[in-house]
Amino acid sequence: MEDQRVYVDDFGRMYRIKQPVPLSEPPKNLRIARTSKPWATYRRMLGTVIPAFFLMYVLLFLVIGLISLEPVIVLISGLCSAPLIFFILSLHKPRLVHVQLAVPDKMGSEAHAISAGVSLRTPVRTKFSRFLIKDDSILDVPPNRQLWGIFSAVILVGASISAMLYSEVESLEIIAVLAFILIGIPIWFVGFSLPVLAWWGTSNKLLGLPTRRRDAEAWLMAGMASAFPAFIFNSLIAPKLVSPIDSVYWTEFSLLAVGAPLCEEIFKAMAVALFLPYIKGPKHGFQVGFTVGLGFALIENFQYIGYSLLGGPVGLSFTILVRGIGSIPGHAVWTAITGTAIGWLATDKELKAKLSWKARTMAISAIDIAEGIGIDTDGDGDLSGFDGSRPTMEDAVTRASKENQESKPWMIIGQETRVGDLTGPGLGMGEFSLDYEKNPTIRNLPGIHTPRGVA
Repeated sequence: MEDQRVYVDDFGRMYRIKQPVPLSEPPKNLRIARTSKPWATYRRMLGTVIPAFFLMYVLLFLVIGLISLEPVIVLISGLCSAPLIFFILSLHKPRLVHVQLAVPDKMGSEAHAISAGVSLRTPVRTKFSRFLIKDDSILDVPPNRQLWGIFSAVILVGASISAMLYSEVESLEIIAVLAFILIGIPIWFVGFSLPVLAWWGTSNKLLGLPTRRRDAEAWLMAGMASAFPAFIFNSLIAPKLVSPIDSVYWTEFSLLAVGAPLCEEIFKAMAVALFLPYIKGPKHGFQVGFTVGLGFALIENFQYIGYSLLGGPVGLSFTILVRGIGSIPGHAVWTAITGTAIGWLATDKELKAKLSWKARTMAISAIDIAEGIGIDTDGDGDLSGFDGSRPTMEDAVTRASKENQESKPWMIIGQETRVGDLTGPGLGMGEFSLDYEKNPTIRNLPGIHTPRGVA
């Protein structure tokens, strides 16, 4: 009773205040269902690419300042980049779900303390538990027909404004100019981003690989990040490699048709290679490469379609159409081919184990160096270096050879899923299935169920 809080009322009666139920390990076969919010992916994509585009130019000036030894440029660039990086990281920070589970139990209680000042009362005796799990929601995009329909409508609106502008009817020309002023920027935003989402959804549907949203967004962000070194290379290094005695035509051809595509594909391939330890095979590698290419095309489209605004509705519509059906899938397919090749390498478990071990060794060495100069990087209160296990390469290879493929497949539950299918031997009698949403109203909605064991 010493650790319990006690309340005494005016009549001298004593009440023991229950302590909140501590967090525990989640059930082994827990499945979580979420309501579908397909357009949230689009909003997060826009919220990432816009600051990433400005960050690309800020980093360019940062590199220029370092090369020219201009501390003022370096300082201003660093200050400008900090809020952009913070915003992008905060938008994609790992999300945890707090699950509170009350299961009927004759030996349980009808009242449960959840947190300070919050309690739960159930009509029957229940056993209460609560735990934290990672948000493993599957990538959810709007229907392809809807996305391509909106894209076609944008092209049609741009073409209509162009026709009105060149109709030689003064009233129609005035209307076209006013319409372009009002909706030019919205057309720009929809035109550079919606085709990427449409190709993303189309590829996921054709490949048929259920994908976690956080994984898919990581691939997309890697594609955007690969545009940074490519942009710096094309701006600062490539012009130096072209002979100054060449003609202007040959210089432009060398930069645009040879140098730019080559360096872009190299940096995109490097971005795909970062996910080699997590790629399961050629098909998965194709998916990763395709998404990385879409991320690169997304940040590139933001610039090119933005420039086309200066050409009026004709230039804007034409650029959106060409890049929407040509440039975007071009970037994606070429990088997907690279991803397929990397996927073949990923089937070699021994190679993956060696690469993962090498990456872990480098991270451990970085921690040792940082703590050696007095920075407590692992937050353990001492400066003794990395305190975890340090497996050898042989240990990593042996462990990888013993690992089995995941036995719990993803399961997507929709309107066509029969109730009887959810209680078959594939799920087992001891599994839980929960629906959660921001709305306090409990409803039985179709959702996407994922196994707890997926990392």
